[in-house]
Amino acid sequence: MSSLLHSRRVCLISSLRRNVRDCAFTSSSPVSRIVNLGFLVSRRIMVCSVSQVKSENLENQNQCLESFTVSYLVDSCGLSLESAKSNSRFVKLVSSKKPDSVLALFKDHGFTTDQITNVIKSFPRVLSLSPDDVILPKLMFFSSIGFSTSDTAKMISSCPKMLSHSLNKRMIPCYDALKSILVEEENIVKCLKRGYRCFSLKITDCVSPRVSICRELGVPDKSIKWLVQVSPITFFSPERRFNELLNRVCSYGFDPKKAGFVHAMVAFDHTSEATMERKFELFQRFGWSKEDFVAAIMRFPNCVMVSDEKIMYTMEYLVNNIGLQARDIVARPVVLGLSMEKRIKPRNQVISLLLSKGLVKNEDINYFTILKLKSSEFMDKFVLKHQNEMPQLVQTLASNR
Repeated sequence: MSSLLHSRRVCLISSLRRNVRDCAFTSSSPVSRIVNLGFLVSRRIMVCSVSQVKSENLENQNQCLESFTVSYLVDSCGLSLESAKSNSRFVKLVSSKKPDSVLALFKDHGFTTDQITNVIKSFPRVLSLSPDDVILPKLMFFSSIGFSTSDTAKMISSCPKMLSHSLNKRMIPCYDALKSILVEEENIVKCLKRGYRCFSLKITDCVSPRVSICRELGVPDKSIKWLVQVSPITFFSPERRFNELLNRVCSYGFDPKKAGFVHAMVAFDHTSEATMERKFELFQRFGWSKEDFVAAIMRFPNCVMVSDEKIMYTMEYLVNNIGLQARDIVARPVVLGLSMEKRIKPRNQVISLLLSKGLVKNEDINYFTILKLKSSEFMDKFVLKHQNEMPQLVQTLASNR
C-alpha cells in the first residue's frame, strides 16, 4: 500500500514539473505573462527616460528662445522688461536677422522710434513677418493711394494688426469698396485716416446693402458720402447695430432727407440710451423738459456728445455770468459745443468792457450772434473798431487764446 502511494506521488510530481516547464514556453501561460510584463516595464522605463530627456531639452530650448526674445524686445525695440516678458508669449525669435530687417524697414519708411516701439508692443508678431513679401508691399500700397510717409506711419502705429491682413484679399477690396462711394482718391484717404480700422473689417460684402437701405429711407447720396467719409466705422458697423442705430435716429423724428439725419447717426453711434438719459437729467437742472431736450438734439445732435462737465460748466456760465435764459439755449444748442476758454469767456469779457464804457448798448447785443461770429468778424466789429478808445481789448482777447 505504501509502495502504491509513493508511486502515485512520484507521478504527480513529475507531471507538475512537466506543466511548469511547458508554461515557461507557452505565450498564454501566467508565467509567460509575468516574464513579458517584466520586459515591458523595463522597456517603458527606458522610453519614459528618453521622453523625459527630450522634454527637458525642449523646455531648455524654449527657455533659451524666450530669454533671447525678451532681450531683443528690450534692447532693440525699446520695450520695458515687464512688457517684453508679456509680449514674448506671442512671438518666439530664433535669431535677430528677420526682426532686424523689419525694424530697418520701418525706419527707412519714416517711422519714429516711439512709433516702432508702439507697433511692436501692440503687435509683436510683426517681427516674424517677412519684411519683403508681407510688410513692404503694404507700405507701397498706402503710398500709391495717396498716403504720405508720416500718415502711413501714424496709421500703422495706431493699428499695427492691419499688417497681418492680406493685401489682395482684404486691403485692396476694401479700398475699391470705399471708392465706389467716395469716388475721389482724396476723400478715400480722408476716410481711412479717420477710420483706419476699415482694413480690419470685411466691408466689401456690406457696402451695397447699406447704401440700398439708406436710399430706401430717403437718405441722399450726398449724405451717404458724408457719413462714410466722416465716420466709416458708423456706416460699416455690424448689421444689427446699424439697423438699431437707424431705428433710434428715426424715433427722434429726424428727416432722412436732411443732413441732420446722418449727423445724428454719428452722434447716436457714440452715445448709448443710458448716456442720453443722464444728459437729459443734467439739462433738467436748468429747467429743460423732455421736449426741450429732444428739440435741442434735433437742432444740434452733437450736444449729446458733449461731456457732462462741459455741459454744466457752459450752462452755468451762460445763465449765471452772461444772463441768458436756459430755455433760450434750447433754440441755439450749438453754443454748448463752443470752447469756453477760447471763445465764450474772452468774447464775453470784451463785450463787458465795451458795455462798461458805453461803447455798445445792451439792447444791441445778441450773445448768440456774437458767439456765432467768425474770429475775424468779431475782431473787426468789436475789437479793432474800438482800439483807439480801448487798446486793452486786443490784449484781453489775445490773453485767452
